[in-house]
Amino acid sequence: MHCTKPLNQGCREESCEHFKAGNLDGSTPKPITMLTDPNYILPDSAGFKGTHFDDWLALGYYRMQHLIFTTHHTQLDVGTYNVPVFWLRTLLNKMQEQKSATAIRKKCAQLSVVYKPAAITAEIEELYQVYRNHVEFSTAITCASYLHQNEVENPFDSWMVELRDAGKLVAVGYFDRGQNTMAGILNFYHPAYQKYSPGKYLILKKIDYANGNNIPFYYTGYISTVNTKFDYKLFPCPNAVEVYLPIENLWVPFKMIGKENLQQYFLDYLI
Repeated sequence: MHCTKPLNQGCREESCEHFKAGNLDGSTPKPITMLTDPNYILPDSAGFKGTHFDDWLALGYYRMQHLIFTTHHTQLDVGTYNVPVFWLRTLLNKMQEQKSATAIRKKCAQLSVVYKPAAITAEIEELYQVYRNHVEFSTAITCASYLHQNEVENPFDSWMVELRDAGKLVAVGYFDRGQNTMAGILNFYHPAYQKYSPGKYLILKKIDYANGNNIPFYYTGYISTVNTKFDYKLFPCPNAVEVYLPIENLWVPFKMIGKENLQQYFLDYLI
């Protein structure tokens, strides 16, 4: 029987198709072209770290809890229809920040920034609940259940960035590191600070971290061809964003191809 529940909404059974789909051996990255369902990969003993993590990201895979997966479509919310998606990354050596990014940096200059190995504290869970109760879309019940699963040890080199205002925790962002890559995983913030655009400021601070550690590729997840929900991932420089074409196993400039052509690509080759 096919499980309709996304992993980050409670599926944990190894008998489920989430764990049966595709190649479960995480040791050999291979491109996937035609998918009727998402393809999930369990980590091997080395986990998803260093150049191994880089290789999977380059093939259009991304973290979900302690697995990685790839897909050509997703549900925007529970019970909704599937929409086409394509994977994105930002080339940091081609990035030129727009004026909007400069404005956000100025608005958030009062906030202190701390990078540290990823952890989840009671303070962070409290902030996550405030954020979860504010947003209009469905998300995991807790920060811990969004990021982790008890059955599989965390295979990632995970980090976090905290934003504080006079000591008060107001925003948190999680990301994973490879050798030459970084993948943004989760951002959330206190709704009282929404006017400061803390979500985008967290993106900027992750980019700052990548630049400071000589990491050239920042992976941001997927974008949809028929919905604007994920368009913020083109921030802060659409000209530096690449999109993955799975048939060719090739990354191309997003601005060159655009959503309309990606939608036709999906219809022609991916369904």
